[in-house]
Amino acid sequence: MKKGNMDLYILMGAIFICVIMILSASYMNYKSVQDHIIAKEQQQLLTISKSISRSIERFFSYQSENLKIITKNRSFQEQFRNYMLSNGVDTRFNSLEDYYIIQKDNIDKIQLLSLEAKVIETYPDEELSTHPKINEDVQNVLTRKDAMISEVYFYNGQFYIKIFEPIFYDSKIEAILCTQISLDKIYQQFVKPIRVGEKGYASVKSKNGILLMHPKKEDIGKNVMKARREEFPDYDWYELEKLVQKQKNGESGVGIYHSIWYQDKNKKRVKKFSAYSPARLGAEFWIVTVSMDYLEMTQFIRYGTYKILAFNFIILLIFISGMFYIYKIKKDKRQLEKEASLSTKVNQLNKELEKDIEERKSLEKELIRNKEKYERLFNSGSDCTFVLNLDQNNLPTEFLEVNSKAYCSLHYDKAALLKMSYLDISKDSNAQKFKNMVESLKKDKMTIFEDTLITSHGKFIPVEISAHLFQLENQLKMILISRDITNKKIQEEALKRSEGRFRKIIHQVASEISNGLPQNQINIYHKEKNTSTYYSDVENKNRIALELEQINIKLEEMFQKEVDENKKKEALMIYQSRLAAMGEMIGNIAHQWRQPLSGLGLIFSNIEDAYQYEELTQEYLAQLMERAKKLINRMSQTIDDFRYFFNPKREEVCFSIRENIESTIDFLQEHLRLHQIQLNMHVIKDGFIFGHANQYSQVIFNIVQNAVDALIEKRLYDRTIDISINAHESVVNVEIEDNAKGMDEAIIGRVFEAHFTTKGKGKGTGLGLYMSKVIIEKNFHGKIYIDNRKEGVCISMIIPRNGADESEG
Repeated sequence: MKKGNMDLYILMGAIFICVIMILSASYMNYKSVQDHIIAKEQQQLLTISKSISRSIERFFSYQSENLKIITKNRSFQEQFRNYMLSNGVDTRFNSLEDYYIIQKDNIDKIQLLSLEAKVIETYPDEELSTHPKINEDVQNVLTRKDAMISEVYFYNGQFYIKIFEPIFYDSKIEAILCTQISLDKIYQQFVKPIRVGEKGYASVKSKNGILLMHPKKEDIGKNVMKARREEFPDYDWYELEKLVQKQKNGESGVGIYHSIWYQDKNKKRVKKFSAYSPARLGAEFWIVTVSMDYLEMTQFIRYGTYKILAFNFIILLIFISGMFYIYKIKKDKRQLEKEASLSTKVNQLNKELEKDIEERKSLEKELIRNKEKYERLFNSGSDCTFVLNLDQNNLPTEFLEVNSKAYCSLHYDKAALLKMSYLDISKDSNAQKFKNMVESLKKDKMTIFEDTLITSHGKFIPVEISAHLFQLENQLKMILISRDITNKKIQEEALKRSEGRFRKIIHQVASEISNGLPQNQINIYHKEKNTSTYYSDVENKNRIALELEQINIKLEEMFQKEVDENKKKEALMIYQSRLAAMGEMIGNIAHQWRQPLSGLGLIFSNIEDAYQYEELTQEYLAQLMERAKKLINRMSQTIDDFRYFFNPKREEVCFSIRENIESTIDFLQEHLRLHQIQLNMHVIKDGFIFGHANQYSQVIFNIVQNAVDALIEKRLYDRTIDISINAHESVVNVEIEDNAKGMDEAIIGRVFEAHFTTKGKGKGTGLGLYMSKVIIEKNFHGKIYIDNRKEGVCISMIIPRNGADESEG
């Protein structure tokens, strides 16, 4: 076997081994990452399922406890005693009506039933009917002598469930109190909000596999396995059947099976994850399941693996190319050695040949060095350089060459840009203009003109272009050197506007001053001169100096007047901002007062009942009064905090950032809870700053309130606000970040402008963030920034710890 063939076989073997190693390593890495991600995702789904189950269990426990509380309520007991003493004569159970009004969002109706399952009292009044199995449920309650939860039943087009509580009178059960709850309300409150991925959802089945809650309304009430087999009889449902059987046994876990998404119009069978957990309702249980698409969860893993494979194969391709290059060099070397052995007879010719080869190699190296030098010089320029081909009509064809600055500035791939012509990227040029420019260049050899280039994104760049003609291989070429003059244009426009405003101000001031001066002192403002009056040079200079001094005095007066007006405007905007914040604050105080007011009402009711039944003792009255005082003190403290928030102390103090933010957030706690917003505090290191604490509270209140409004508008669930505090050696950095999906980059730079708002008409004043910026930068000598993050918007505030701007020192 020839040595050259042996080297080739060894090279091919090495390449094959490298390919196998790369594929094996990539596959093992893919499996490891996939298994880890799948395990984490399954655990998360199971956690969600258990959370729903616990929520449902707590809901029914809460409703059952409420019924026990009603039966022990003094008012209800008195009303029921009157009913029993009057032998069933109509008695109004006001406590049941009050309970229904409070709980109407959670229950459908509350009924007082006799032992014969007849309705004694029901709310709402129009709902007098009972479900078909009511007699059986009443007998079960009498047998158990305790509270119970009924089975799910179908009535008037919906599924319901009832909770029963026996009512004892003289140690005997004389009636039964029950509440009827629609499964749809439970679904809307605990199950429907759960979304996992684009297609995933949560559902609830009975322990017999009957669907009770599901996004597809048509399947509710059906046996899950029977429904699947009837709709898709040709599919194998063994995996799902095995999973459902574990669920029926009351187990908790995660399973993988193949099924069809109800919202998929193509009815394509896919792989799914399903986490399940039982929700215990007395002796019975429901099965809560959370399903997620398998491919959707593992999609990003596959994409990452593909990228790694592509990167590995690129490296492998470079390696193969290098190996083949080495092989070719060795092959060429052997060929040269063979030729050298055959040329021993002609030494002289061999020497000349070697000399020629050396000269050729030297020329090749020089050519390579010159080429590299040209490329470095060509691409090192700070201006865009284009080399154009010209056709017979002096029109540009495809680019011959462009430097890196050109395709980077225009956001093109170099290969794509080389397929275009200059007219394709020029906004202002056309064929006729270009021909005229070429004719001009033939005479002058060089010209400079302005043009506007078009980027791949459709944006315009104003440029100044220097054009030159040259000959290459007997063909006419053109080189264009383009310089970005965007800043120049902006400065020219700003200069023109500034000059115009300056001339307008000077003309206005001069006019006002000339109107207030004697007629003999206004020559400086008019072109016409009084030819009848003669002044010497010294007199003219003194006269002009006097008039200029009067102009300066008038300018100072106008400047002071403008400063006063700006201060008034700023004070007005501060007042408006404070009024807007006060409105938000009053709403939050109203939320915080609801609970203590309800407690005070209950205390007064207990005092009235105790007095009516002659049970009002000194000790019981003192106990109730102590509770009432605590509630009133709590409400009073809320008012004191509110007064301090809007009535700043005049003296500046050193205060804690963390304590200031926590006290401000207390005003918003009820508002945050009402809209299901989770606020997280991350205190890396607390810091102290010097200034008015309530002004800083107003800034925090404005920013958090804006984040709450954005979350309510843009996000339906998983609403979070994160506040991080980190004190450094000289500054304190506070960041407030939400996950409300961010802001448009076109307007994010304007949010600190006065009266700028992204809210609808009548919903915002546009002063909250403006005043926050004024307070941070003027009163605390700090800086405030806003930018989009991955999930939403982040506002950062950097304040010196010594209360002064460090740049001033």
